Amino acid sequence: MRRFPLIALIASAATALGAIDFTPTVVPYRSEGAEYTNVIFKDEPREISITLPRLWTCRGNGSRLQLIPPNESFAEGVVQSATIKGLVAFDEATVKSLERQVLATLPPGSFGGTILSEQENPILLYQNLSYEFVASYQTLGQSFQRSIIIVSCPDQQLIFRFSAPKSAFAKLNEDFRRSIWSWHWTEVSPPKTAPQGQTPAVASR
Repeated sequence: MRRFPLIALIASAATALGAIDFTPTVVPYRSEGAEYTNVIFKDEPREISITLPRLWTCRGNGSRLQLIPPNESFAEGVVQSATIKGLVAFDEATVKSLERQVLATLPPGSFGGTILSEQENPILLYQNLSYEFVASYQTLGQSFQRSIIIVSCPDQQLIFRFSAPKSAFAKLNEDFRRSIWSWHWTEVSPPKTAPQGQTPAVASR
C-alpha cells in the first residue's frame, strides 16, 4: 500500500493518465414501460457498462465521461481514471493531501471553498476501497456543492465527481451515485478465427 500520488486527482492532469477510453456507446432499453440508457466504454481487454439515471444524457471522449441531468444547466457528473499501479492507503496523511487537492480543483473564480464531509468506502466496486469528499463553494452568484469519490483499484484509480447548485445537489447526487453502483466490468472474448489453411464453414441452404 502507498500514498496517493498528487497528480491522480487533478482533473486536467488525469485526462492524460487514464487507461479507460470513455468514448460512449449508448444503448437504450425499456423496462416496465419506461426508457433507460446503458452506456458502454472500453477498458482493454474489458468493457465497462453503467446505467444512466432516467432522462440523463452523456457525452465523452478518450479521457472522460460526462453525465448531464435534465433541467439543471449547472449540474454535471464526470468520470475519469488514472493509471497507477498498486493500491492506495487512505491514511491520515493521504486524506489531508486529498483535502487540499479537492479544494484546489474547485472551479476557477469560485471562492469560500470548504470541506463539508468525508466518508470512507461510500461505494465498494468489486471490493475496491473508496473515499469521498463533499465540498461547498460559491460561484455564478450562488452556492454549489461537489462530491468527489476516489476508488483505489490495483491497476488504476477511478474518480467520480458530481457538482450542482446546493438546492439540487442532494437528489441529483443520489441519482449519480446509483449510476456508479451500476458499474460493471465484462471480459471481452477475442473473435474466433479459423485454423490456418482452413476457411470457415458456410451453412448450406
